[in-house]
Amino acid sequence: MFRILFIFTLILTVGCQANNDSSSSTPAEALERLNLNEGYAEVKEIYETIEIDEGRVISVYKGMMNNIEDIFVANIEKMDGKWLVTDATNIGMPTADKLNQSSGTEKFEAGYTDEKSKLNEEIKIIQLSDSNYKIWIEVN
Repeated sequence: MFRILFIFTLILTVGCQANNDSSSSTPAEALERLNLNEGYAEVKEIYETIEIDEGRVISVYKGMMNNIEDIFVANIEKMDGKWLVTDATNIGMPTADKLNQSSGTEKFEAGYTDEKSKLNEEIKIIQLSDSNYKIWIEVN
């Protein structure tokens, strides 16, 4: 009887651990799981997800962390058939003061621009639905 109880506990423990990682079947699910498992910003709205190449996307989303709402950019890659957030950074809320600033990781750099700014063709642009500012992303 003790042996059956031990095997059942072992199966239950292994099953729970398999579902407790931050990888997912979609990039959006990977963002949601990152918050649940790692203590990152809670996703409130995904503005846009752009494909960089097969198996890699960058998502721009509004998130809430410590009761403060900000804009975040995340690099999400497919590894072993699952999507996983590998890098993320907070770029803050869009303001005129942030037009000359950027934030980045090893895999990308991001910041804000306005309608008057001119950017090169290699930079990705994301339009925010609730702002006159756009987010530029330069992929490394």
